[in-house]
Amino acid sequence: MQIVFDISQDELPIFLAEVDEHLQTLDEILVQLEHRSEDADLLQNAFRAAHTLKGMSGMIGHPRMTALTHALETAFDGLRKHNYSVSTALIDLCLDAIDGLRLLRDEVVEGVRSDFDPQGLIAGFADFNAAQASPAASCQAAPASPPPALEGSSSPAAPGGSNGDSGANGSHPLDISALIDPRSIASAARAFQLMMTLMEMGEIAAMQPTQAQIETAQPVKTFTATLITDQPAEKVLEKLKHISEVEHICVGKAGEAQPLPALEKSPPPLPAPEAAASAATAGAARPRSNGGSAKSVDMTVRTSVERLDSLMNLVGELITDRNHLFQVRNRLESQTRNNPLVENLAETVAHISRITDQLQEEVMRIRMLPIGNLLHKFPRMVRDMSHKAGKLVDVVIHGEDTELDRSMIEEINDPLIHLVRNAIDHGIESPQERRAAGKPERGTVTLNAWHEQGRIILTVADDGRGIDANFLRKKVVKKGLMTAEEAASLSDEQAVELIFLPGFSTAEKVTDISGRGVGMDIVQTNIQRVNGSIHIETALGRGTTFQIVLPLTLAIVPTLLVRVGEATFAIPLVMVLETLRLSAADIKTIRQKPVTLLRGSVLPLVHLRELYALRDEEKAHKRLFAVVIQSGKHRVGLVVDAFMGEEEVVVKSLGKFVGEVPGISSAAILGDGSITLIVDVPALLRLAGIH
Repeated sequence: MQIVFDISQDELPIFLAEVDEHLQTLDEILVQLEHRSEDADLLQNAFRAAHTLKGMSGMIGHPRMTALTHALETAFDGLRKHNYSVSTALIDLCLDAIDGLRLLRDEVVEGVRSDFDPQGLIAGFADFNAAQASPAASCQAAPASPPPALEGSSSPAAPGGSNGDSGANGSHPLDISALIDPRSIASAARAFQLMMTLMEMGEIAAMQPTQAQIETAQPVKTFTATLITDQPAEKVLEKLKHISEVEHICVGKAGEAQPLPALEKSPPPLPAPEAAASAATAGAARPRSNGGSAKSVDMTVRTSVERLDSLMNLVGELITDRNHLFQVRNRLESQTRNNPLVENLAETVAHISRITDQLQEEVMRIRMLPIGNLLHKFPRMVRDMSHKAGKLVDVVIHGEDTELDRSMIEEINDPLIHLVRNAIDHGIESPQERRAAGKPERGTVTLNAWHEQGRIILTVADDGRGIDANFLRKKVVKKGLMTAEEAASLSDEQAVELIFLPGFSTAEKVTDISGRGVGMDIVQTNIQRVNGSIHIETALGRGTTFQIVLPLTLAIVPTLLVRVGEATFAIPLVMVLETLRLSAADIKTIRQKPVTLLRGSVLPLVHLRELYALRDEEKAHKRLFAVVIQSGKHRVGLVVDAFMGEEEVVVKSLGKFVGEVPGISSAAILGDGSITLIVDVPALLRLAGIH
C-alpha cells in the first residue's frame, strides 16, 4: 500500500541522515547500558534520541513510527525514574524496537507500507511495564512525554498546590494558546513542534488537539495546552516564538484573566516543507557547541554523494592536466634559455600546481569520514553474535576519529564483518574454556584504526585461543587442498595463512555465524582489490590480530612510475618499501629462481620483462633497477629498466573491451597523454608463482 508523508524530496536526505544517526546512537547506548546500567548520562542521551525521533516522525506524519518511538521513550523514562532496572530482556526488547524503526524508516524512502506491525513490540513494552510496576513506581510523577492517546478535555491541578499556586518544587501551571497560519500546508507539523517544545520545558497536563489527533495530520487552526513547569512564562514564550507559521502566541499563569503580551508574527517568506528539515537539524540529541545559536546550523551543508564523486573526477582531470603542464614547461626550459615568456609560464605552472594540490586536499577532506561511522555498529553486532555462539564477548574500539575516504569505508565494510565474526566464532573460547585456561570469562575483541605514513592501518584483535598451525596443516590435508608433504614443508607463518584459501574453514559444523568456507578468502580478495594487504599475528592461548593496511583513497593514487622497454607501469607507493640498483653480479639463483641479497637477507626477484613477455630492444643492460614491494609477509624485488619518478595518477577502469589483465588493477593517463598500467601487487605475485 502506498503511503504519502509530509516531506519533500529535498528534505528527505536530511531526515534520513538524522534518523540513521539517532538509531545508531541508540544501538550503541543500549549495548553500553548492559554494563553501565547506572550511568545517568547514557539514559538521558537515550531518552533524548528517542524523544527526537518521535518528534521527527510525527512531523512527517508517520504515526506507526511515532507510536513505537513513544513506547521506547517511555521505557527509557522508566529507567531514568528508577521504576525498574536494566535487564537483558529489556535491552533485547529495545534493540528489537530499533530494528523495527529501521523498517519503518525505509517506508519513508520507498513510500510503501511494509509488512512490519509495531503493535507487537508496543504491546511487549506495555507488558514489561505492567510486570515491573510496583507501588513505589505508581507514585512517581507523570512521564515527561504524554501517551499517544492523551486527551485535553480536563486540566488536573498542579502538583503540590491548586488554583495556580506553585508546588513545593517551584513548578506552576501555565496556559498556552496559539493560532497557526491558515495558509500553512503543514499545520499539524506546527502543532507537533509546539507540543515538543513544551514537553522539553515541563509536563503537559492538558492539550487540544490531542497528540493522537495531531498525528492524523489533519489541519490544525488553534493550539491550547496547560503546562506544568518550573520555567517562567517569559522563557516559555521566548522558546515558542521561534516556531515558524504561528501567527499569535499567548502564555499566562493558569486562571489569570490577562495573559502575557502576545507575540504577533508575520507569515515567513518560505513555505512549510522545511518543517522536518528544521527539526532534524535542530534535534535535541546533538547539542550545539556554541551554546545553541542558530548560526551553527547554517555553517554546515549536506550534499549528495554523487556530487562529491563528480567533484573528485573533475579534480582528477585537473591533476592530469597539471602533470601535462609540468612536462611542457620542462621541455620549453630545456630548449629555451633566459626567455621571459618561458619564465612566466614556469611561474604560472608552479602557482597552478599549488592551487591544484590545495584543491585536491580540500576535496579529499570533504570526502573523508571518521571510520567510527563504520566501527560503531560493531558493539551491537558483537552482542548479537556472542549470544548466538553462547559466549561472553566485549568489544573495545580505538581510533574511531581516524578519517578515511568514503569509498574506502564502503569497501572494507564486509571484510571487517567477516573478521569480527571469525574472532567470535573461532577465536574467543567459551566461558568454561576460558575459566579452565585461567582467563576472565568475558573475551574481548578490539578494533583499532590509525594513520601511518600516508596509509590507514586497521586491526581486529581477540584475546582468544590463537591459531594452531599444526591443526591447519592437518585440516588442509583432510580437505584435499594439499598433500601431507606439501603441508609439512610449510613454516608456521605460511600454515597460518592457509585460512585464506578458498573454501577452507576450520569450523567443525555450519552455524549461523560461520563454517561455510566463504569468509576469509573473501576478506583477502576484497582488501587486495583496493590495493591493500592483510597480515596475521597469532600466539596460541593468547589471541590473534589481523592487521589491514589500506591506501587513503581509491580515486587518486600516489605511485612510482617505472619503465620496462617501451611500457610504463605505475606501482602504488603504499606497496613500495625501497628501490635498488642492481648489476648482473648482484643477481643469484636459488632453485632456478632469481634472488639477490639485501642487507644479509634473501630477496626474491621478479623480472617484469619476462613476466609480460616484453621485447628487449637493448640486449645488454649496463644496470638494472629493482623496486622492493611487500604484500602480506612477502617481500619481492620487481626488476625494471628505469625509474621515472613519483606521480599521483587518476585511476581509470580498463573497461569491458580490455577486460581483466593478470597482475594489473587499472590504468591511468599521464601528463604527456600516454597510458600507464597500475600494478595489482598481490595478483602480480600470484602470477609470478610467489604465494
